[in-house]
Amino acid sequence: MRTPTLQYLYLQKPITMIIFICLISVLPWLGLSELGSMANSSDAAVAKAMLESGEWVLPKMPTGEISYDHPMLHWLIVLFSSWQGYVSKFTLQLPGALAFIVMMTCTLIFFGRRVKFHEAFISTLFLITCAGMQNLSAASSGDLLFATFIFVALTQLYRWEENYELKGIPVEISALLSGAILTKGLMGMILPVVTFTIYLLVTRKHAVFFSLKAMFYVAISSLFLPALWYVSIWKQGGMDLLLDVMKDEFSYFWGLQSHTHNFFYIIPLLALGFLPWIVFFFFSLFGVKMEKKKIDCTGVKLFSLISMIVLLIAYALMPVKRASYLLPVYPFITIFLAQYAIYITEYRMWCTRLFASFLATAVLIGLVLLFIPTPWSPLPVVPIDLRIGALIALTVIMLITVYYQLFKKINIKILYASIALTFAVNMLVNAIGMF
Repeated sequence: MRTPTLQYLYLQKPITMIIFICLISVLPWLGLSELGSMANSSDAAVAKAMLESGEWVLPKMPTGEISYDHPMLHWLIVLFSSWQGYVSKFTLQLPGALAFIVMMTCTLIFFGRRVKFHEAFISTLFLITCAGMQNLSAASSGDLLFATFIFVALTQLYRWEENYELKGIPVEISALLSGAILTKGLMGMILPVVTFTIYLLVTRKHAVFFSLKAMFYVAISSLFLPALWYVSIWKQGGMDLLLDVMKDEFSYFWGLQSHTHNFFYIIPLLALGFLPWIVFFFFSLFGVKMEKKKIDCTGVKLFSLISMIVLLIAYALMPVKRASYLLPVYPFITIFLAQYAIYITEYRMWCTRLFASFLATAVLIGLVLLFIPTPWSPLPVVPIDLRIGALIALTVIMLITVYYQLFKKINIKILYASIALTFAVNMLVNAIGMF
């Protein structure tokens, strides 16, 4: 599947390659869709009010109401919109797209230095192509920005302990946690601090008091910048408005918002979010043999496992549940999925071939139903323009590549071809959705 140029990028410039994949994955679709959700429409209205009034703390809306939403996303939208003087759909979605690129890049850099590189690379590709991340990469700017702050803060906490043994003042970590608080509230500090504290207590590399004191300092230092915003709210709106803001921040925990669901609701959310790779792992279950094998779960693997478990439990216990809230967990899940996929590809070869055949056949049927008029098709035929035609051609090329690799003996190439086909399908789906 890989040409010499792709081999060079993979071996010599992997980060550049991932950034390029991310760019073509999200940037071409910015500004082409409608605002879609009420949240996006609200974000656009608040950013527009900020831009027109110059009030960046409590902008007054055209209806006369005062907006006290967390301002980080709106600040970025205004920053990107200032050169043109108005808020457009492109600048509204740009913060989420850039957050997506940052998260993918940090995933590859963080895991690539601590596990086998091809595991980190495949993990990042799974992350880019899974349905949950693709669907929210630009459409949910605030949630993706929040998830990126949390994930990058957790990786920097791990790096701080790994390289500096919790000594010094981690200014960059405090800034990341401050950004998370200013994006969605205090939960942006509480979740990563609690998660990493549990990791420190489990590993017992440091004395309990020392670990708790270090994390306390991190938590306090991350409140400095948000405190300036809270004080500004208090000065302009009084104690009643400040209490309303705090009540809204903690509504995630006691269910004052909509989207309230039970404990098990995250299971279908994760299953849908990891399509099509959840199908691959479903197929692989029929080829797995139970073997007694010592599992090495130390270092970054233990950190990822604890982060995944703690964050999933936190989201499961919170009554308010949305698919976008699970985004910080995705990188920690995909590193284990990548390791499992490589094992299955090397030792249970027919599973990878069966999944690739299923995926290619499903894509072929989908193309026929969407783009070829047939009297028995349940779907309306999508009109083809130059952009969609080019993406159909790319998808067909990837289809041919998958079928070609099925006749070869190197299974890892089949896995890469399946990833490439999924990427092409995602771009085609995005183009159809923006049509």
